[in-house]
Amino acid sequence: MIAKAEKYPTYNGWDAIAERYLKLGHYSGAAAAFRREAAMYRAAGMEDAAAIKEKRASLYETDIKLFLERKPTKAERKALNTGALLEPPAGAYVGAFIDRDDNLKRIFQGDNWQWHRYPEDFARITGKRHATYFMYLNYKNNFPGKWMSLCKRQKVIPTIAWEPDNLNQVQDNQHLRQFAKALRKFNWPVFIRFASEMNGSWTPYHGNPGLYREKFRLVHRVLHQYAPKVATIWDVDYIPGDDPGAYYPGDKFCDWVGVNIYSVPYLDNALSRPAFGDSPLEQLDKFYKKYAARKPIAVCEFGVSHMATADNKTRTSFATEKMSLMYGALPLLYPRVKMICVYDSNNIKHASPGRQLNNFNITGTSLLLDTYHNLVEPPYFIGALPRKHQLPARLPFPLKEGQRLPAKAQVDIWVKTYTSRPSVILQVGNKTIYAAHCDGAHHVVVDISKLSRGKNKITVYVYDNKNRFIAKQIRVVRK
Repeated sequence: MIAKAEKYPTYNGWDAIAERYLKLGHYSGAAAAFRREAAMYRAAGMEDAAAIKEKRASLYETDIKLFLERKPTKAERKALNTGALLEPPAGAYVGAFIDRDDNLKRIFQGDNWQWHRYPEDFARITGKRHATYFMYLNYKNNFPGKWMSLCKRQKVIPTIAWEPDNLNQVQDNQHLRQFAKALRKFNWPVFIRFASEMNGSWTPYHGNPGLYREKFRLVHRVLHQYAPKVATIWDVDYIPGDDPGAYYPGDKFCDWVGVNIYSVPYLDNALSRPAFGDSPLEQLDKFYKKYAARKPIAVCEFGVSHMATADNKTRTSFATEKMSLMYGALPLLYPRVKMICVYDSNNIKHASPGRQLNNFNITGTSLLLDTYHNLVEPPYFIGALPRKHQLPARLPFPLKEGQRLPAKAQVDIWVKTYTSRPSVILQVGNKTIYAAHCDGAHHVVVDISKLSRGKNKITVYVYDNKNRFIAKQIRVVRK
């Protein structure tokens, strides 16, 4: 069957081989066949079909990576940073949207009749200071001075999601320049993400990429003319729609690149479109590969649903799994992601009609809250401005063959595979020193004082949830 497909390749032929492998439980073979089919579609210019098959392939592939946390060299620190405005040298700002979190009891009315929660209350309940909070602001509204001043007193960076009713509303006029002057007078770091999710048809500034680029460049230029402490973020939505690259204003006309990512049980809240196996990293990956070499990346909104109105079932474990994947991956796989903001809202109650589909609140469930706290607690996740923040002394870098380990080696493992709750086992020599039942990031301290001198073997084994062997990764290290 494979020989025939090799000699006479067809879409259906490789697809049939992949499905056959799946029935036999040979998942790596299925992934390889789907990749071959995807390559044929891509060669024929059928990008959507190729993306579908590549996604199926990724579901069945296993990836194991090993990292050693160590002090970075000067060259490595330099490589982590693009030099953009407000970019931290290493690590990622943690931020949040909290204005619709009913578990934060204190509330105040700011400018433009908007209601807000207090950053210190969210910091207290999560056990972590956050470097930034964001609010939504209609483009025509006044400068939100009361909320901004509260952020400044708390020594956090305000982020404004500035949204026009239409692109023609945005002109080089008194309104824009007065807003820019107010930012200059405010004299504090601010992120402005202008007209986010423009690639989605639900936004009023969607559909005219050329005009969008023109208006984004105008806003960027005027803000930088008056307010040198303001950084602009060009921010897209993760849902496939228009090609977001068509809306990109250019490297000279934005400071950061952002993406909004939501993990939900059902796409479009439709029972016929389950998304339990979808990974938030798949959505991040394509933007990271395209822009991270030249811009710091921000996950401007990250929401994890633990209930969808499609079936009203509580799925806390689904939410903790997706949250753990995202935050656990950033230090290991995405070091140029320099900001991530959790979207903390029960949209079933608070969203506009037609979008009341999922509960993204993280503070009302103890398991979700504890998971979030544990994920953002490490110093890699920055809760203060860089000048006040002690950057991590050690950062994760790939563990190389033959590398010498320090006395107490922090070894990080990344596992991605097709089964839920795989067994991940770490052996040093013939001794098992770590075992867990989850994919994503694992952190293990290896005491090398107990190792023999010279070369030692570190092995990671991965088994599925029926205790069947999947894959292993080996590194020979030195004491």
